[in-house]
Amino acid sequence: MKKNSEFEQLRQRIIYLEQMSEYTVARMLKVDSQSIAIRQELEQKRRGFSLMAELAVALERDANYENIFVSVSRRMNSILNMQRTAVLVSGSEGLFRASVLQGYPSETSAAVASRRVKLDPELLENRQALLVTSADPADRLGELRRALELPYLIASPISLPNDVEALLVTGRLVEQAPFLPRIGLSDLETVQTVSNYLAAMLAGHRLAEAEHLANYDQLTLLPNLRRSKESLKQILTLAKRGGFISAVMFIDLDGFKAVNDTHGHAAGDEVLRIAAERLSHSIRESDLAGRIGGDEFVVVLSRISQVADAGRVAEKIIEKLSQPMETQNATCHIGASIGIAIYPDHGQDEDALLKAADVAMYAVKSAGKNSFAFFQPMGE
Repeated sequence: MKKNSEFEQLRQRIIYLEQMSEYTVARMLKVDSQSIAIRQELEQKRRGFSLMAELAVALERDANYENIFVSVSRRMNSILNMQRTAVLVSGSEGLFRASVLQGYPSETSAAVASRRVKLDPELLENRQALLVTSADPADRLGELRRALELPYLIASPISLPNDVEALLVTGRLVEQAPFLPRIGLSDLETVQTVSNYLAAMLAGHRLAEAEHLANYDQLTLLPNLRRSKESLKQILTLAKRGGFISAVMFIDLDGFKAVNDTHGHAAGDEVLRIAAERLSHSIRESDLAGRIGGDEFVVVLSRISQVADAGRVAEKIIEKLSQPMETQNATCHIGASIGIAIYPDHGQDEDALLKAADVAMYAVKSAGKNSFAFFQPMGE
């Protein structure tokens, strides 16, 4: 009887030890799983910080936002272990199209790029990144997922103050695979931060673009009248401080109207571009060339040793502009009438000098064109 009791106690002890062993193993597995999850989370954050660092360098090196979009898309795939990344830009009627596709096979990318997508209001109104995986019971962003052929994705709007300008989308064809962390909140935070970077960069680009439109002629890319006057004012300030001579040239193209009438406005535009290029190559980097009207240009020689130097530059400009200009439609011939005003002899500010140079240019026109003349004050 005693032996039976001892045996039963031993059996119970064995059962207890087995249970404890199973419990311990279960706890160890749980701890190990938590450890793996923490390691994956830390690795995702590390990869996110790495992406931020690379993005900062890319933004510093390249101001072209389209190049940045391509660069970011490549980095998304390689650093965040994503398989496909796309940047969609806004188009007509509120639809978005893919302007950048990374990780797509050639036979797929053409079809994806041709599609137009209407974005979910949640993306347009909340301006926050959305994570869509198999754990999401709703078919959120279903149209977007089907258009990009990307089942598991993160979509983050690139938004300026009043509008969503583009959409950054990255994800995988499969949600999880061996040695591939599950798409999670760390990836969501990283993509959101990247889209914020891109939004700031795009805002800066738009601001620079608006400033360029306000200050530069879009046909010749030379400074316009406003910018030319500002630059002339700065040059004159330096001339006053240094006590040296500057020259302002008012240039009107001879025969330009005949080019437009005979060969059309496309040829005329090409002639203006060629003229602008030749003007720029006729002066020093410290000087200024600008387009201030239809076929009117200004050149400012920031510093000359003597008045005769301005005449030599004017001769050089006339010689260059008189050479034949090859356009798509024809070989065109023009000349140039140039009026020259000297600082400080003919004026103390930009308006007075431009007016004096303009008067001198009209004197050249009256005398036969395709030459230059210095301003002659009344009574001289």
